[in-house]
Amino acid sequence: MKPYKIYTAETATPPADKLLYAVEDMIGFVPNVFAVLAESEASLRAFIQLNTQLSESDFNATEREIIQTAASVENQCNYCVAGHTAFADMQGVDNKTIQAVRNNEVIEQPKLQALNQFTRTLVNKKGAVSRQQLDNFLSAGYSPKNALDVILGICVKTFSNYANNMIGIPLDDQFVPYQWQSKSGKAAA
Repeated sequence: MKPYKIYTAETATPPADKLLYAVEDMIGFVPNVFAVLAESEASLRAFIQLNTQLSESDFNATEREIIQTAASVENQCNYCVAGHTAFADMQGVDNKTIQAVRNNEVIEQPKLQALNQFTRTLVNKKGAVSRQQLDNFLSAGYSPKNALDVILGICVKTFSNYANNMIGIPLDDQFVPYQWQSKSGKAAA
């Protein structure tokens, strides 16, 4: 298989170069997942737009990181679990909450646990949740709009999870302290 390059804003072709500059301005560095997606400007642009839309949802940082980490755990994406653990830490998300998501353990706050469980159920059932499962999520204090935004978060992560699982994107230095390995035994790239 032809290896995928890790582009920088200086090595990417236009307009992907400008997109990578924008990512660097927003995050402070260009995570390797964005750098690899620069191979396809359309894919990079779509991934950035999906992330932007999720950030504009009603979910706070903790909820967004629960969704993205839970989806990444279920999709066995070592890169994304490490990355979202790092992003959670950067945003001041409670470490105990993120560790519970990483380890598929119960989160102490019932509302956040409902979000965690609903996200995992959506991923594993490919959206075909029962009426009771949806009602449990709504009864925890979430809205029908939030249920759709969970799907948006899963879309964001499925995109990067599949890209990583296909390519084996190397962990960024910033993510190395947060390494995670799926229970399937696949080592982090």
